[in-house]
Amino acid sequence: MGMKDLHGGIKELERYYTSKKTRMEVMLEEKAKLLAREKEIQNKIDLLQQVKLLLQESAGYARELARRQIEAMVTHALQFTFGPELSFKVELTERRGQPEADFYVVSNYGGFEVRNTPQDSRGGGVVDVISLALRISLLHAARPAVPGPLLMDEPGKHLSEQFAPNLARFLKVVSDTGRQVIMVTHNTHLTDAADAVYNVTLEDAKSLVTEIT
Repeated sequence: MGMKDLHGGIKELERYYTSKKTRMEVMLEEKAKLLAREKEIQNKIDLLQQVKLLLQESAGYARELARRQIEAMVTHALQFTFGPELSFKVELTERRGQPEADFYVVSNYGGFEVRNTPQDSRGGGVVDVISLALRISLLHAARPAVPGPLLMDEPGKHLSEQFAPNLARFLKVVSDTGRQVIMVTHNTHLTDAADAVYNVTLEDAKSLVTEIT
């Protein structure tokens, strides 16, 4: 091999080295960009996880606050109507990743508690009062606030005559908070507690309205 061939080989090796070096520099640059991108994505993932955790905690706090408000309102209605031995409990659980609520009526007999579902507790009158109180508590807890009156059709219709005056007083307390109560009823205890009463009769397929008070 002559000098000319040797110089040619060296030149070839230099070109090969330069090519590989350039390729390595490009790959190192690409690696640096990918690592930077990976770090950016990881930072976003961490941020999203933190936001998710915050939202879960906020949602949990909001659910707990709503649970307490509902328990207080329904317990107040039950005790106002039936007496101090009844209270209302809400248990929050998660089933298949979705929050759910179970309702219970707790009866206290001399320190001994009996827990039942509303439909198994003292008949339809209790269910009527609970349903009414739940509607009221949801109206009060709604954000943004829901304006307008509370409309009811025969509230407490399964309630015995003994407890009807108590329900009337409870509805009067509700109206005193600023929420107008409008109801259709045949119960004189409820009409006696109203500020205005109208009698509606049907004659010749026409509704005739007469103001009573």
